[in-house]
Amino acid sequence: MLDTKNRAFCYGDGLFETIVTGPNRINLTDFHFERLIRACKVLDLDSPPFSNQELNNMISQLADINQLNGDLRTRLQVWREEGGLYGPQQSVSSFLLQVAITTKPAFAEGGSIGISTTSKVSQTAISFAKTMSALPYVLAGIEMQQKKLDEIILLDDQGNLAETHSSNLFWIEGDEIFTPSLKTGCIQGIMRRFILEKLEVAEVMSKPERLIQADSVFCSNASGIRYFNSFENKKYSNPEEKLKKLLKLLQPL
Repeated sequence: MLDTKNRAFCYGDGLFETIVTGPNRINLTDFHFERLIRACKVLDLDSPPFSNQELNNMISQLADINQLNGDLRTRLQVWREEGGLYGPQQSVSSFLLQVAITTKPAFAEGGSIGISTTSKVSQTAISFAKTMSALPYVLAGIEMQQKKLDEIILLDDQGNLAETHSSNLFWIEGDEIFTPSLKTGCIQGIMRRFILEKLEVAEVMSKPERLIQADSVFCSNASGIRYFNSFENKKYSNPEEKLKKLLKLLQPL
């Protein structure tokens, strides 16, 4: 059903959003939609032919058709139609929407974390968005598996903490919360945006050694928050008490 000449397949010329909704989750679809529209403009790509409300309706319709109940994980992919090589010949887009059940908790233990030596990120015009060109994260994921870690951190090209291979990074020192600046090239995550709107968080440029000073380290993505137990020889505490206000918002029931 998908043409093998489509530019997502040939060049990674496309975008995606992973959205988690349901009776036990806060709905941030509007944030996802805003990021997608912004990214389409950067890529000179036609926005998908629906509104945020219509997206919510389609998610509900797909769930009903497939008799899916509970929390849902939706993947929305948008790509440019065929034509051209690296330089595209048109801006017309297509989209695919997939919905499945998710059982991931909004707050969970994440185990051990380490630093990637195979992949780095850097700031570009599109680094804020999720694109179909994800090989740096794939390489980091392979390295994570080989090192038997539970999560792995990517640095920017100046050696600053940027993000994990699947999430945005945060750490707590005393009563202060920190996260890498978008200048590192980290993705401007939807849960990251929500956290920054609800809590006082400092956006910083910091080296990995900063994590040795931290009391707690956690990451966020559409599925929620994961906290880590260790980094190298450093042991961390559970940040649940510090994030109590946030966790109540993430888990409405």
